[in-house]
Amino acid sequence: MEKSIDFIKYRFAAIAFSICLMIIFIAISATKGGLNYGIDFVGGYKLIVKFDDKNINEATIRQALSDFNPVVQQIGEPEKNEYIVSTKLASAAESVAGSTTSSKFDMLKSRLFEKFPTAKIESEESVGPAIGDYLKKSAWKLAIMAVIMMTLYLAFRFEFKYSVGAMTALLHDVILSVGFCGAMGIEIDIPVIAALLTLYGYSVNDTIVVFDRIRETNELKGKLIFSEVVNKAITQTLSRTIITALTTLFAVFALFFLGGEVLHNFATVLLFGLVIGTYSSIFIASPVVYWWDIWRANKK
Repeated sequence: MEKSIDFIKYRFAAIAFSICLMIIFIAISATKGGLNYGIDFVGGYKLIVKFDDKNINEATIRQALSDFNPVVQQIGEPEKNEYIVSTKLASAAESVAGSTTSSKFDMLKSRLFEKFPTAKIESEESVGPAIGDYLKKSAWKLAIMAVIMMTLYLAFRFEFKYSVGAMTALLHDVILSVGFCGAMGIEIDIPVIAALLTLYGYSVNDTIVVFDRIRETNELKGKLIFSEVVNKAITQTLSRTIITALTTLFAVFALFFLGGEVLHNFATVLLFGLVIGTYSSIFIASPVVYWWDIWRANKK
């Protein structure tokens, strides 16, 4: 007979660990003033600038434009010496209060050319506060809609107890991943929202694989009690879960180390989310199904 790992035994420890992690992330995020939204969502300015002087780097640009609290990221090949220089509307407003939005943008460019006369602006972009607020609301509406659609699909695809388990795991992943962004000070922009939606889909897909095996094993369980069914199903899918997670992580590691500053936050959120999504499929979703089954049995 195939030996099964007793995952259900660790359900209380897993729940306690997740709750502690949520509290820590939320507390750290609160001390930092909440989520750190990027210029896509709060408004601001973004320039792509090329410098002929190879001695110019991120630190020198930040120091020269320190009044505007800029975020400086190198893009492309290092020898091209191209940088994204962005600043939030609020940050710029603190140093140039009383100016209009367009004049603040002009002041940023003037300061840039004053400090670096040979700099060449490859492109420029300005996002107003109204558009930023609209994009922020739209992004969160999209994320909420995606969660709702996934839940409806799971309710249709499986029995109700499975959809409850998957929904709980998804909510767990949402809270932890957003809390992680807040705690780490990761700038919430459109690529990060894309990373969050990607990991939610990954987590649900992982959960579906486990639930499919639980359902199949339950139909052929014989003398097995439901906790043994769950343990057996998780054990049987464990190798697939680990291999899938590792192959995906290898790709994300490549983005993290080779993708440059522009993709760094995107890859960081994906790395954390992949680990949490795999963990929740085993230690959150499955125990919830187990508890729901016990609750239904006690009601009969």
